[in-house]
Amino acid sequence: MGFTDTNRLKKAAEWFYSTVFQEEPIRPREPKSAERVPSLIRAARSLETGLNHNWQSREAIFMKQAKLLAAYEDDYAYSGSVVRYYPTYQSLTDPELRGYFSWRTKLRRGDVRKTSLSFAFLYIYELINQIGVAGPMEGFLRLRVFRDTYGKIDGSILPYLNKWIADYVIYYELDANLLADTPQALFDRSVTVLEYIREQEEAKVICAVKQLSPKWLSRSKFYGEYRADCDTVIVRVLRRVSDHCAARCKRSFTEQYFGSCREYQVRLFDTAVFCDPLKKRGCEYAVDERCVYRCKNGLWTVTKLACPPGPGGKLEDLLKTIDAVMREEYGYGHPIKYETDTKWLLKIIREEAQTLLAEKKAAEAKKITIDYSRLAKIRQDADVTREKLIVDEEEDLPEAPELPGEAPPVSTDETPLNPAEYRLLQCLLYGRDYGWVQSEGYLLSVLVDSINEKLYDEFMDSVLDDSPAPVEDYIDDLKEMIRP
Repeated sequence: MGFTDTNRLKKAAEWFYSTVFQEEPIRPREPKSAERVPSLIRAARSLETGLNHNWQSREAIFMKQAKLLAAYEDDYAYSGSVVRYYPTYQSLTDPELRGYFSWRTKLRRGDVRKTSLSFAFLYIYELINQIGVAGPMEGFLRLRVFRDTYGKIDGSILPYLNKWIADYVIYYELDANLLADTPQALFDRSVTVLEYIREQEEAKVICAVKQLSPKWLSRSKFYGEYRADCDTVIVRVLRRVSDHCAARCKRSFTEQYFGSCREYQVRLFDTAVFCDPLKKRGCEYAVDERCVYRCKNGLWTVTKLACPPGPGGKLEDLLKTIDAVMREEYGYGHPIKYETDTKWLLKIIREEAQTLLAEKKAAEAKKITIDYSRLAKIRQDADVTREKLIVDEEEDLPEAPELPGEAPPVSTDETPLNPAEYRLLQCLLYGRDYGWVQSEGYLLSVLVDSINEKLYDEFMDSVLDDSPAPVEDYIDDLKEMIRP
């Protein structure tokens, strides 16, 4: 019986010192000449000295005082500096407390001013405990506005506030889309892209790679000079590595590089003065398919990937190795060492680098070259054609000359010319009118070019000039070919 009583007393003492008794900084004694304290602050102070004070936690006292002072405003002129760790109202002197509420009054009215870090954290503690807000969504918006405004003035609050904002969304079960830009959500989405890499576009894969492992690519000089080539090889290598792991390994590519999901104990609002206003004892909240928070009997756990968000790890080593192999294949003058010596992996990287180089060489050989020296001649021919087609609206069109009967017979058996080309060459050689060209819907320049092209093999030169008229040197030969 005595042994049981001793254990019971020991457990009671442990509970008292861990739950009820907590160390508090000694608040400096107020000077005797202190100004009269407003009644609402005096009422809040009474909560610190009541009969139940010794049996209440500092969080419980803070919550009671915070609710009482939620709408309190002050205009007290305070210029001192306050340094308190985990500050509460109870830990501040009366002038410091009035100085805080004066700063908070201005802040709520849109006048954001730099203050003591303790005041900034005290304001955050109020919001995460739903003090001075109508509901969780309003509290979230105020936290985010404070981060975006005051965080520019004093960035030392950001590492804590960014984490607590994420905890706030989880604890109050707000829309998970509010966490879309958090490191954990970005990490999970990027891993999902690599998990289904065969279905993803190259740009999306590269974006995920840079999100998961931004360090090396941002520093590599070779990557800066050959960005497009490196991106192509990186995506091709990762796809082949994914296929290799799926076919020959027990764990998938993403499991080998980022681990599998595991459960960890977690404390929401760690290092903050948080009073658990909802008194949660059981819930489940999914940030995404890979990250799920659960509360059971007031204790929180999170199931997530074992590899934490951030640079480094196996993917970083793979990127460095791709960089090193590509430098060799491209004959780059600054070699770097491999970060892996896995033979099948090095073989894949080298094959993809060589394949890309071969593709680029083949594409270069197929490039079409344009002889810009002929553009002037083309423009000149076009101008002549345009001038002959344009007719002044005010000028009467000349009547087409009447042809004496039918057009002279045309025989094209001994030439490569068609009837219209043969007929035009007849007219030019024997001085006949060729007004029929336009009246029958032909373009003179087209017929001339066609005649020159078809007879080029025989004369190795153009037989008609731009006027058009037969070239004098070839008239006799042409008349032997073209009969009157």
